[in-house]
Formats: sequence, C-alpha cells, structure tokens
Amino acid sequence: MSKPQAFIDSGFSSREEFRIAFLSSPDFKSITLKNLDPSERQNDTKNNKAKRISQAIETGTISNNRVLLEYVKQPRQWLSFKIGQSVNAPKFESPEKLLTEFGSNTWYGPIVASNLSPKWYIRTFTIPYYVKTNIDTGQQFQDNKIRWTVIAEVGKNYLALSWNNFTYTQIVEDENKIVPGQFPFWKSYYIPQCFDELSQSLQGQWQEPNLHGLVLHTLWDKYTTNHNYRWQHLRIRAEASGVALNAHSAGASEIDVRGLQALSRTLAESVVESVGVSGDLKKLERAENAVLRTLVKEWGTKSYEFRLDQNTPSSSTETDEAQNQQTTGLFKAHCYFGLKPESKTQDSLQHLKCYSGYYGGSTNALRFLLKELGLGG
Repeated sequence: MSKPQAFIDSGFSSREEFRIAFLSSPDFKSITLKNLDPSERQNDTKNNKAKRISQAIETGTISNNRVLLEYVKQPRQWLSFKIGQSVNAPKFESPEKLLTEFGSNTWYGPIVASNLSPKWYIRTFTIPYYVKTNIDTGQQFQDNKIRWTVIAEVGKNYLALSWNNFTYTQIVEDENKIVPGQFPFWKSYYIPQCFDELSQSLQGQWQEPNLHGLVLHTLWDKYTTNHNYRWQHLRIRAEASGVALNAHSAGASEIDVRGLQALSRTLAESVVESVGVSGDLKKLERAENAVLRTLVKEWGTKSYEFRLDQNTPSSSTETDEAQNQQTTGLFKAHCYFGLKPESKTQDSLQHLKCYSGYYGGSTNALRFLLKELGLGG
C-alpha cells in the first residue's frame, strides 16, 4: 500500500527539517509552492522548492503569515458548511507553530488577509499510522503519526470546513495485522466535533442549508432546462437497487446514470406518444427531465453527483453552432445529503466531494452554493 496522501511525522531532528518536510508533503500543492517561490530552475523538485521557501522564511523574505494564508486558501477535496453569523472572533493557539512543530489536537488561528476578508482557523488531529516492518525477531509495526488538518473559513454569513481525505492503515489487535481503510472523517469526533467546537467559540447561530432541496429542486429547476447551461448527471446513490427500481433490494447501490437516463427517455417517449405529441422535441425533453427528477427524488437518493457548465459563444469563425460553442465550468461535486443521521457511514453527514482543476475544488464549490443561496460568494 502506498503512503497516505497526508503529512506524516516519523521523527525530525530540527525545526527546519520539520518545516521542509511539511512544505514538501501532500498538504501543500505544487501550485501553492510556486506562488511562494515563482522561480523556475532546471530539474527542480518539490523538495528543493520547499528548502528555498524554508530558507526565505528563516531570513524574513517570506512571512509566516503569507505561507499560512496560501496554505488555508488551497482548494480541497471535501466541504461542509453552515449558514449564520458569529458573535465572537476567538483567538486560539498561534498557527505559526504548525510550520515547525507537530502541535496538539486543538484549534489554531485566526489567519487573516485583511479586515474585510474571512478569517481562517486550523484544527489539527493526530492520527496513528502503522507501517509493518519485518525483522529477525518477528513481525512488528512502526508507529508513525499523521497530522490531519481541517480548515475553517468564517465569513460574514457562513462557516465552512474543508479538508482532504486519505487511506491509511489500522492495527487489528486480535489478529496482529494491519488493514487499509478510508479515514472516517464523518464520525462524530471529527467533522461534527469541529462544528460543535467552533459554534461554541464563535457564539453564533448556525444552520445547515437544505442541500437536498437546493440541488434537486432549486438548482435543477433553474438550470436543467436552460439552454445557456449544460447540466450533466454523473452519479446517484440510492436505496433502490438498479435502474429497474428493484425496490425489494436492500442496502445502498450504484445506479448507472446512463441507464437511468435511457429509462427516463423511454418512459418520456411513451408518455408523449400516448398524448399525441411525439413529434414535439421540447415537450419530450421536459417530460424526460420530469421523469428523471421523479426517479431521483422518489427512490431514496442519498447522494447525487452532477456537473454544471455555462455555454459561452466561441470566438471561432466556424458557422456550425455545435462547433461554435464553448463551456465554462461552474460546479462539479458529489453531494451527500446527510439524510441518515444515525448511519455509521458518511451518509450521516451533509457534505460534498469536490473536484479540483477546472472546477476549483472546495473553494469554487462554496462560492457557487453561497451565491445560489443569496449569500454572496
């Protein structure tokens, strides 16, 4: 099993060695290091860039606050947020400590760019990480530790948590072996606990947005029939198993979205034909969307993934309309609606799996959803 995509502390001899390891770890994206050190050198490596940035911090060329700002502003893979307003602006441990030492399981911050910007906080967790070693005396486990960080962004009317996940190993003591698994961030003592701790410290009133209603009603109605946009269904997780809607099947299952769309099209064609409007493509499209939405809403959808792009005219001289069309990526995420609070799986937590690159990860997803909720963004 490859190493977790996380910052692993296996022991460092100095504060500088710790800082270089942190900067060159998966916690920092290459583009983030490039923002801090734009210089381009032949055969440059992430580790070499981290060494130069560490040296610049040591000499005062780059401030600790600038490094921390770049760090907390990075788009991440996972997002959960609440809406409301804070009363208090707490001060926790100095975040600068995290650049040179492992730290404790607590909050750090705030980190601020300006008086008008959001405030960021960092919550760290120590996660045991075991590596199997084979020595002459028998099988043993090397005990390392992962520093997992959750970034809190506190704006005027929202509180957002973002984080990256990883797979790691745990010891099964009864069997004296280690097993891989996904880190369970949804458990009550991780992300839910972060919200609880901050709610107490911020002294605000925070509520979860109705993500299910926002996605499957408000946004769906707004964009799926608007030809200036392209809405693509990507994935559905539902209690009903299979496109045939085999209602007696138990447990969660993956529904093939292409099959679901094919079924929706067949049912829609049957409906419009029965009412004598089979040649009306607009009515067929509306009927297909209605059938698809009904299937998604009524068959126990626990999570839903979609992509939304905006069509923009091309500067090309091509006359063909299809070739003369470009798109701008607005949103792509897998939305977990948190409709099973008693579940031991991630369906207990309302959150989103976001996509980086073209769609901007957690940062752009948050801005898009806040805007759609009428909260700026």
